[in-house]
Amino acid sequence: MRTPKHIAFIMDGNGRWATEQGLPRSAGHKAGYEHIPDVLKMCQELGVNVISCYAWSTENWGRPEKETTFLLRALENHLPRFVKELHKRDIRFIHSGLTDNLTSKAQQRLNDAVRLTHNNQAGVFNFAYNYGGRAEIIHATRQLLAEGVPSDNLLEQKLESHLWTAGLSDVDLVIRTGGDLRLSNFMLWQSAHACLHVVQHYWPAITGQDIEAGIQYFNQVVAPTM
Repeated sequence: MRTPKHIAFIMDGNGRWATEQGLPRSAGHKAGYEHIPDVLKMCQELGVNVISCYAWSTENWGRPEKETTFLLRALENHLPRFVKELHKRDIRFIHSGLTDNLTSKAQQRLNDAVRLTHNNQAGVFNFAYNYGGRAEIIHATRQLLAEGVPSDNLLEQKLESHLWTAGLSDVDLVIRTGGDLRLSNFMLWQSAHACLHVVQHYWPAITGQDIEAGIQYFNQVVAPTM
C-alpha cells in the first residue's frame, strides 16, 4: 500500500463535539488542540512525512469575540509546549497564514516555533492558522508584483516558491472531519490533485482507523493512476 507523502487535515467539528458533550464551545477547541499531537503521532507511525492542519481560517474572525479571543490565547499559551515536543522528535514547524492581524505575542510564538525547529529533518508540521487559500494566492501574487516579475515569467513554479508552503510537496490526501463535503478555502493550490476523504467523527474524536481508512481510499482512487 502506498503512503501519502502529505496529508492535510480540515479539523472541523470542535464546537459541535463540545455541544454534544454538553460543554461550551471553548472546551471543544481545547480538546481539538490537545488532539493534534496524537494525530501527528498516528501519521508519523504510518509513514507520512508532511502533516498540515487547518486550525483557524481568515474567515473565522466573524465568529463571536469570546471564541476568537479564546483561540488566540490558546495559541499564545500552549504553542511553546507543543513545539518543544516537536523539536524533541526532530519535526520542523512551519506556519501558513497571515500574521498582520494577530497579537504581537502570537506572532512571536509562531516566529519562535519556526526558528527553533528550522533544521529538523524527521518530518514537517504545517500549522495553518489565520489561513485562507485565496489569501495565500493573493499574498504570493503581490510578492511577485513587488519584485517586478514580468508576466511572461509568471510560471507555476515561480508562484509556488512564494506560497507559505514553499518547498513542501503537494497535498496527496485531504481528510476532513465532521462529515461536511467542503474544502472551505483550504490549500486550494496545493490540493489541486489531492484525494478528499471525509470522516464522520468530529476532530477531537478522529482515530488512527479513520486515518488508515483515508489512506486506503487514497490508494483506491489516486495511487493506481500515479
